[in-house]
Amino acid sequence: MGKVSRRPAREAAKQALQKKHQYRELRQQQQAAGLIVPAPPSPASRLSPYQSVEEECHARTEAVTEQARVFRAQLPTLLKRLRQIQDTRNPKKLKHALVSLMLYGILVFVLHYSSRREANTDITRPMFEHNLRLLFPELDSLPHADTLFRLLSKIDVGQIEHAHIDLVERLIRKKKFANYRINNCYPIAIDGTQKVGGATLWSESLQEKRLSGSDQDAPEHARYQYHVYVLEANLCFHNGMVIPLMSEFLDYQHGDTEQNKQDCELRAFHRLAERIKRPFPAWR
Repeated sequence: MGKVSRRPAREAAKQALQKKHQYRELRQQQQAAGLIVPAPPSPASRLSPYQSVEEECHARTEAVTEQARVFRAQLPTLLKRLRQIQDTRNPKKLKHALVSLMLYGILVFVLHYSSRREANTDITRPMFEHNLRLLFPELDSLPHADTLFRLLSKIDVGQIEHAHIDLVERLIRKKKFANYRINNCYPIAIDGTQKVGGATLWSESLQEKRLSGSDQDAPEHARYQYHVYVLEANLCFHNGMVIPLMSEFLDYQHGDTEQNKQDCELRAFHRLAERIKRPFPAWR
């Protein structure tokens, strides 16, 4: 680094340029390691549909009120089921109840936060926290996102799926989706998607893909990409509403090891179909 400039504006420009070079080096390291950097979505080319401040405030208030009404109607049943999950934490070191952490995790998912740091930055704002407690009095105090991570890494996450399935069953029994069915049926859309990719084999269950341009005659020198692949089942209705149902992760160990074939969507589909039929035997 050179000398510190006496002009504040010039020093700020030098620091911005240095940070730009650091970002460029980081991107080059990620590309060399085979990491996939998602491209940010481009903004839509349209004008705002609101014509005045009052119209925008009314639309925002109506949207929040409707979402809060739905949350408050279904939250007691979900929280009652989440309370049945075994808490593996040390009882002497507990600061947040299990239900509060689960509710915090649901909010992080609903608000589409991409990282724990982003969730900590936004949710802990005083006004944000005040509005959340108005909607969800169960949140006596907001935990740190790392606390939620430590909890989810130790508990049986399958119990969370069971709680979700119980809620979907309750909605079906109460005929909440009766007006949105297709031919009086509950259609299930199943599709696979890749979640995480990289050049490091950090788990034996990861799927692998040989990168283009590798030497086909020398497998030991070939470059591979390892990724997490999941098959997702969703309830889909004619009005466009989609309700997540179940997920099945592809596991390399479930493939045909004798034929050197990894797990595929067809194998995962049979496993997922059997899991769906257990809580919904009428769909057999």
